[in-house]
Amino acid sequence: MKRKFSLAAILLTAALFAGCSFGGSVDLLLSPPRLSEEQSAVYDALIRSVGKEVKLHYPRAGEYRSAFVFANIDSEPDDEAVVFYEKSGESEGGGNVRINIIDRIDGKWTSVYDHAGAGTGIDRIIFSDIGSSAASMIIGYTLISGEKSAAVYSYDDGRLYTEFTDSYSNMFVTDISKDGTADLVLIRPENQLRKAAMTLVSGRTDDGSFKEIASVALDRDASEFVNIASGYVGTDTPAIFIDGLSSGQVSTEIIYSVNGQLRNPLYLGESALIGNTKRPAGYLCTDIDIDGIIEIPTISPFPGYSQDQRDSIYSTNWNIFDNYSIVKKYSSYYSAANSYCFILPSRWDGVVTAKIDSATGDVVFYKFRIDLENSTTELMRIAAADASETPALLEDGYMLIKSNNNVNYLVKSPDIQDEPLVLTMTEISNNFYVMI
Repeated sequence: MKRKFSLAAILLTAALFAGCSFGGSVDLLLSPPRLSEEQSAVYDALIRSVGKEVKLHYPRAGEYRSAFVFANIDSEPDDEAVVFYEKSGESEGGGNVRINIIDRIDGKWTSVYDHAGAGTGIDRIIFSDIGSSAASMIIGYTLISGEKSAAVYSYDDGRLYTEFTDSYSNMFVTDISKDGTADLVLIRPENQLRKAAMTLVSGRTDDGSFKEIASVALDRDASEFVNIASGYVGTDTPAIFIDGLSSGQVSTEIIYSVNGQLRNPLYLGESALIGNTKRPAGYLCTDIDIDGIIEIPTISPFPGYSQDQRDSIYSTNWNIFDNYSIVKKYSSYYSAANSYCFILPSRWDGVVTAKIDSATGDVVFYKFRIDLENSTTELMRIAAADASETPALLEDGYMLIKSNNNVNYLVKSPDIQDEPLVLTMTEISNNFYVMI
C-alpha cells in the first residue's frame, strides 16, 4: 500500500491557484536557476540515462516550481525525484515533455523509469490522495494549442500508470463535501467542444480508473475564470467561489455540495442571482475580514456622485450569500492601486462621501451635505507612502496605522470633539485591512 499524503495539507487550497501563472514562459529563462547539490546529483543521473542534450521544464504555477520535484510516490519510505525535461533538437520546442523517475539505489541517484508526458509544457503538479485511493501524482500539462490537460498518475511496480485525463482551465484538490477525503476539481470555460462546467474527480470505475463523481454547469458567457477562492458559505458549508470574466465585467458563482451533488445557486435555478454580482474587472472575491467566509465585492457611487459620471468615486460593498440572497455585509473604500481596504463604519452609511486630494493623492472623507461642493467638513484622510515620505507625514500630524512591505499607511483625523462621525484610532485600526 502506498503512503498516503496528509489530507490537512490539501484541504481548501483553491485560493493558492488564483493569479499564480507567470506572464512569460519559464522555459525561455536566459539563465536557469542554480541547482542544489542534490538536484545536481539527480541531474547527473538523468544525463547518464537519456543523454546530455536535454532542456528542463519548470511548472508555471502551483506549489512546485522546479524541474526537480521530490516526493514519496511509492510504498518505500524515501522520496523519489520526478524530473521534467525535453530532448533538445528533437522537436524545436513543439514536442511532449518527458517525465523521468529517479530513485536512490544503494545510496546513489539512479534513473528507474522514463515516461512520455501529455503536453508541451508543465502547468502545475499536485501530490494528493484522491477519494479513498492511495497517493496520486496529478500533472497539469500545457498544450501547443494553449489549452491545458490534467493527467492523474499512480506509480506502482516501477511504472507510471495513467488513471484519468481531462481538459481544464483551473485545477486543484479540496474536500468540498466535508467527508474527510479529497477530490480533484477541474474547472473549464465554454468552448466549441464542451460546455462550461466544474467537475469533481474521485470515484473509481470498474477497471479501477478514476471517474467524475459530480459536475455542475458554469456561466457559459465567461470567457475565462480569473479568480478561484475557497472558503465557506455560512459557518460550516465549504464552497468554491469562481470569478468569471465576460465583456470586461466580473461576476461570481458559488459552488458547494449537497448530498454528493454540486450546486450553483447564483447561476442556475429560478433565482439566477449572478447578475447581482457584476462589477468591473479587478474586483475579486476574497475573505476581506479573515473570518473564513468569502465576500463578493460590488460597487456603488459615494453620495454626490452618479453611476455614469466619469470621475465618480465608488464605495465597494462586500456581500455574502445568505438564505439564497446576496446580502451586504460591509461598505468600504477599496484601493486596488495601493492594496488596502478601509471598512466604513455603519454610522457613515449614506452620510459620508469621499474625494481625492489632487495635491497629495490622499483619499479624503467628508461629511456629506447637499452635494459635493457643500461637503467640506473633513473627517479623515488616508495616505499610502514609502519610507522616505513617511517622516514628513508624521510631522504633519498623520499617524502610522499599518505597513506592508515597502508601503506605509497613514491616517489623519481632525480634532472635532462634538462630531460623532469622527473616528477613534482604534476604530480606524480595526477597520483597516492590507490586501496581500
